[in-house]
Amino acid sequence: MGVDFLKIIEAFKIKISPTEDQKELAQKRLDICSTCEFRRGEIDSNLTSCGKCGCFIYGKIFTNNYDECPEGKWSEIDKPYFKNKETKTLI
Repeated sequence: MGVDFLKIIEAFKIKISPTEDQKELAQKRLDICSTCEFRRGEIDSNLTSCGKCGCFIYGKIFTNNYDECPEGKWSEIDKPYFKNKETKTLI
């Protein structure tokens, strides 16, 4: 898995000045990460990382991408924050 620097930069830009919804979603994601068996380090440290993808948790929780957790643990809490558009076809 390669490092996507654009995703990282975007997440940290959001972290600097998040909206209320972004803060709320980040906290919900952090709550999941705090009990995750793949977490490396104490949850109150800015250096805490994910053992699956290697990302620093306090940056990753601000990603603007749906369910970026490599274990799919964010999918349910992300749903209300991401308006998935249904694709309609003629067939």
